[in-house]
Amino acid sequence: MYKNVHIVGVGTYHPKRIVENEYFKKHFEKYGMSRQAEILTERLGRNTRTLGEKGDTSLSMGLEAAKKALDNANLTALDIDGIISVSDTPEYLLPCCAVLIRDGLDAKNATNVFDVNSNCIGMITGIDIASRYLKTDKKYKRFLVVGAMLMSPFAREDDIVGYACFSDGGAAVVLEVKEEEEERGMLDYKVLTDSSFNRYTRFPVCGLSKITKSEIKEYDKKFMWEPFNFDILSDEWVKLLTGLLNDNNYNPQDISHYFMSQFSKGDLDLTLEKMGVELSKSTFIGYKYGYTGCTSPFMALDDRLKIEGFKKGDLIIFCSVAVGYTMSAVLYKC
Repeated sequence: MYKNVHIVGVGTYHPKRIVENEYFKKHFEKYGMSRQAEILTERLGRNTRTLGEKGDTSLSMGLEAAKKALDNANLTALDIDGIISVSDTPEYLLPCCAVLIRDGLDAKNATNVFDVNSNCIGMITGIDIASRYLKTDKKYKRFLVVGAMLMSPFAREDDIVGYACFSDGGAAVVLEVKEEEEERGMLDYKVLTDSSFNRYTRFPVCGLSKITKSEIKEYDKKFMWEPFNFDILSDEWVKLLTGLLNDNNYNPQDISHYFMSQFSKGDLDLTLEKMGVELSKSTFIGYKYGYTGCTSPFMALDDRLKIEGFKKGDLIIFCSVAVGYTMSAVLYKC
C-alpha cells in the first residue's frame, strides 16, 4: 500500500481593482519609458492586473482563498491538521501568519502551523513539506497550504517590472493523505538553484535592520528589481523538468498539463517548445491577473479546473522560479 498525498481542494482570491495596460503606458510616460513598458508587458503577456484595494492584505486574501479551498474540498476548518502560510509580503513577521490563518478559520484541530518564504516557489515548497509530513507521520491526515502576494503597495513607481507586471492575490490548496494500492498524488519534487543572481532583487532594499531609521527614504523601503539578462530561464526550466521526469522514467510528452510560473508567457512557451510539448498543454492566466508570485501556478490550476478536470492517471507538473534564483517543480499523478 502507498501513502498518497492528493490535492482535494483548490481556492483563489482575486482583488476587485482591475487595471489595464493603457494605465501603465501613460504612467511611464513621465519617466520616458512608455515604449519599454509596452514592449515588456507584451512579451510577458499582460492585458489587465488585479490589484489590492483598501483593506486587502496578504493575510486577508489568503484567508479568502483558504475558505474557498475548504468549500471545494467539501471540508471544514476542523478537518485540517496543519497549516502552512506562504508569502514574500507577509502582513506580520510575528506571530507567524499561519497562526492567524488558524485563528481566522477557527481551525482548532490544526496543531502544526508555520510560515514558509521561498518567494515565488513558496507554495510548491509548502506543498512538498506538507506532503512529507503526511507521508511519514500518522498524526496528520490533511494540510492546508495558503499563499498570497500583495506587491502593489511596495513597488517603486519607476520600476517597470515591479509596478507594471506584478499584482496581488491569494491561493490555497487542501492536501489529504490516502492509502492506495497504486502510487499516485505527489510523486516527486526537484529544485535547481543559482544564487549568483541574488544581487538584482531586494525587499526591503534597506533591510529590516534599517527600515525604522528616520534617514531612510521611502523609496529605499520598497521592492528593488534591477534589470538583468535572464534569457537562460527557458534552458534552466528544461534542465529542471527533464531531470525530474527522467528521475521518474517519464518524458515531457507523458505530461497531461503544465502549470508553470505566470511571470512570462514568452519564456513559458519557449520552455515547452524546447521540450517538444504542445502549448495547449499549459494554462496561462497572467494576461488577466498579472503576476501573483507563489500563487500563480495554482491560480492557473483553479482556472483550468473551472473549465475541465483531470482523469485518473493524468500526470501534471507544477513549476515556478523565484528571485535569487531558485526554481522548483512537482510531479503529480491524478
